[in-house]
Amino acid sequence: MARREALDGVVIAAPTHLHLALTQACIEGTKLRKEEGRGGILKALLIEKPICHDLQSAAELLSITDSAGVVVLVGHQRRHSRLVKQARQVVTDQDFGPLRGVNMEFSLLKPDSYFCKDDPSLEWRRRKGVGGPILINTIHDLDLMRFITGHEITKVFAMTSSAARGEEVEDSGGITVTFDHGAVGTLFFTDAAPAPWSYEFTTGENKKYPPVAGNDMRDCYHFMGAQRSLGFPSLCNFSYRGAAERGWDAPLTVEQPMVEVEDPLLLQMNHFVRVCRGEEIPVCSGRDAVESLAVVLAVLRSTECGRAVAPSELLAEVNKDVVSACRLDSSLLPISKEPAACSAETTTARAGRKQLATVTESDFASPQSA
Repeated sequence: MARREALDGVVIAAPTHLHLALTQACIEGTKLRKEEGRGGILKALLIEKPICHDLQSAAELLSITDSAGVVVLVGHQRRHSRLVKQARQVVTDQDFGPLRGVNMEFSLLKPDSYFCKDDPSLEWRRRKGVGGPILINTIHDLDLMRFITGHEITKVFAMTSSAARGEEVEDSGGITVTFDHGAVGTLFFTDAAPAPWSYEFTTGENKKYPPVAGNDMRDCYHFMGAQRSLGFPSLCNFSYRGAAERGWDAPLTVEQPMVEVEDPLLLQMNHFVRVCRGEEIPVCSGRDAVESLAVVLAVLRSTECGRAVAPSELLAEVNKDVVSACRLDSSLLPISKEPAACSAETTTARAGRKQLATVTESDFASPQSA
């Protein structure tokens, strides 16, 4: 298609282990088009997260896209969320104080149909190294640990279980991380329990996830700082502002900003259009996505070897010139401009937030496709 059509951008939304091959096909097509002297050369790719299933494939993908002059945006769509942007602004502000720690949770139940054993095209979801909640789901949460805090994860330790389904991939586990300035973070995950404690259920941004009573003030992330702490997505932040002596004997002050909510998938696509036009640089570049992939792969290695693993160990095993030559700190990445206009308000506004309508349900895939 990249050879036949004059394409500015291509979206690659396929199983992770196919990302490199599909990228190669796109680059080869646009290369042939250029050799034939035809216009409409490919400018950018939007690649679903994770960028690849291993770092060597990611290094090769970055090498061929760099050589072709094609920009890569990776689909860590939560970075485009207005709630995430607000949380990042609070947590990285000097008034928050040095980060003390982070606690995250991803708990829900994937239906049996997600793992449909009668469909060969879904077999990868049960296969170690390409499927499983660590690689497919928790990469979102670990990426936000980096993005919201502005700090890199330096070491991880993880323990997992496959007891719920007995599959090759994990279904539950706990992850502990350390950050580059000494803070500690934790993430518990399971895709085998009926629970609402996950990003999608608590934010209400993706309408494919049905609303849960009481979820309008339920948080799935907590960020603790020296001066204040923040719950997400409620955005309630707590401090001892004005107290004669800060501590448990004084009343906590609670603040909650108003934030307009819109589906980050739509915001990401609007951003991708502007990337194709050369108006913005990717909020999540290929190289920044490699950093999050390295964290997740370090988690997987920790579950196998039973020790703490540094993501830098894994990065050192691949071509560092390719992967790290333009290594970016997520705290320095620009926040993309908002769309020029938003659609009308709906009647599903949540406390502390104004819900904006985005698109119809048919415009997005079911959460089971993740």
